[in-house]
Amino acid sequence: MLKHLVIIGVGGFARECYWHAQGSIGYDEDWDIKGFLDGDVKLKSEEYEKLELPLLGDVDGYEVQPEDVFICAIGNGMARKKFAKTIMRKGGTFINLIHKTAMIHGNAKMGIGNIFCPYTHLQDHAVIGDFVVCNNRSGLGHDAKLGSYSSLMSNAELCGFVQAGENTYWATNAVAVPHSKIGDNVYVGVNSSVLKRVKSGQTVFGNPAMPI
Repeated sequence: MLKHLVIIGVGGFARECYWHAQGSIGYDEDWDIKGFLDGDVKLKSEEYEKLELPLLGDVDGYEVQPEDVFICAIGNGMARKKFAKTIMRKGGTFINLIHKTAMIHGNAKMGIGNIFCPYTHLQDHAVIGDFVVCNNRSGLGHDAKLGSYSSLMSNAELCGFVQAGENTYWATNAVAVPHSKIGDNVYVGVNSSVLKRVKSGQTVFGNPAMPI
């Protein structure tokens, strides 16, 4: 029986994922797309009008159906965690959304609820947790590790043997050089290069990336 994908989120990234999903593994074979669920940040009415499919309600009020599967297409890692836990408490199941252009090595490992946008990559023996977003042309090199609820924006790259914790955010073109170690809840700014270590809770920017 065909499952029905529900996209959690109504912002720009959720709208992008609607289009990505149609080029992803499983579309029209294992699942179709049902619609969108709102979170807890309400948009202006003209923004909702941009949605290509119906708004099905919000996460708190939605009644999970047996044929539903979910992705959480929200950029903020802690919001993804909150909404994912709400849906899972209701019995909902999350899939990994993997675009057909993504390169996922056979010995790489991942959890659930991850999103791989076009031309992303997960290289030899790389490991990611749950509910990680890899935006266009981003990814992990060989033996790299990335914690749950993290976000790699376009062209961000964790090179070989990098270890990054949970809820790390890598802005566009951010990079971590091989063997770097990054703690939890870290924000790495646009065009920034992590050369060695970043402590948990820090926001870093620049080349080399420094706390700000």
